[in-house]
Amino acid sequence: MVKPALLLAAPHRLPFLVGAVQMVALMGWWLMILSGLHFDTAAPGGGIIPPTLLHAPLLLYMFVPPLFFGFLLTVFPRWMGYPDLDKASYAPVGIGYAAAALVSWAGLALGNDMVLTAAFLLALLSSLWGSGALLMVALRERRDGKGPTWHGWSILAAMAFGLAGQAALLVFLANPADADALSIANRIGLWAFLIPVFLTVCHRMVPFFAANVVQGYVRWRPDWLLVAFWGGTLLLLAGTLGDYPIVAALGAVALAALTALMAVRWWPRGAAPALLWVLILGFAWAPVGYALAALSHLGVPLGRAPEHALTIGFAGSLIVAMVTRVTQGHSGRPLELPAVGKFAFAGIQAAALARTIAAIRDESGPWLVTSAALFLIALAPWVVRNAAIYLSPRKDGKAG
Repeated sequence: MVKPALLLAAPHRLPFLVGAVQMVALMGWWLMILSGLHFDTAAPGGGIIPPTLLHAPLLLYMFVPPLFFGFLLTVFPRWMGYPDLDKASYAPVGIGYAAAALVSWAGLALGNDMVLTAAFLLALLSSLWGSGALLMVALRERRDGKGPTWHGWSILAAMAFGLAGQAALLVFLANPADADALSIANRIGLWAFLIPVFLTVCHRMVPFFAANVVQGYVRWRPDWLLVAFWGGTLLLLAGTLGDYPIVAALGAVALAALTALMAVRWWPRGAAPALLWVLILGFAWAPVGYALAALSHLGVPLGRAPEHALTIGFAGSLIVAMVTRVTQGHSGRPLELPAVGKFAFAGIQAAALARTIAAIRDESGPWLVTSAALFLIALAPWVVRNAAIYLSPRKDGKAG
């Protein structure tokens, strides 16, 4: 039997377990929804809010945040030169998101929007606690006359947007007729929360990791990249929220150029381990996604191809890379990509391509179902392996 103390022995254990389970559970639910819509198979019911409107919020605010916090509550103090957080600082986040996950599944199973609203409220409270814990570390750094660590403040800016998105989602859940609130929640969640966290972490970690494993690698991560990225992001967000397609396109073009530059400069010029290649190749989806977004805002009919190039291709690939790296290192295992990780990464590339084709083909049902099935099949073995690690003591006998 797993002891609760083991799940709370390190900041990443419980949040990573919750996020991993949510990954396959929510994609399994979505696969059944899509199959029911397009092939008349048995599918879960719903409440007043159609399941198709819940897909994006569930992924943005119920699945991704525990993975973010599992990573950030581990690395944030280290970025700023402080000891690891104590259990009182990080445990409520994992416990809160575990409770939110259970309540969300009760809401989905019962088709009860009020229960689902309670789940998202629990998620918001957990995010508030986690963001507060991160903010305390950043403020301590300033009080001590150190820093500032700009990666930390970039993360905190993204978290602030994420909290705003969660608040907008609760407004929609309280009044499902308010479609604008849902649109705001989804757009903020993608453009100003999800992608900025990944981009910031990549800016911090990719050059550092590459310099340690590639002979002769020149580390490149100037601070102006973060400033330029946030400038493009705010331009894109303003354009999408205000319905100014030219403004949004300009922001997307700037971000496509910026992330393409980062991908080229970070590309290994020598032999590199698989764990680095999945980071680099996953990151290469960012300029693709932003370029598609620019074309879409300029009138090219691409459907939701830009969003899914970024969520499945970019974010999905980096989840496999970053979660694997933390899981391996913090369980006393070598920093290498296991076979299930390689399988997961390859499957995500196939799922991203299938979802892009589905979007371009006017949301083709067969392609949508294929993409969801590929994602689920690819990730399930990886999730099972990782879950077993989170439920077991470290291999090297150390604490954590």
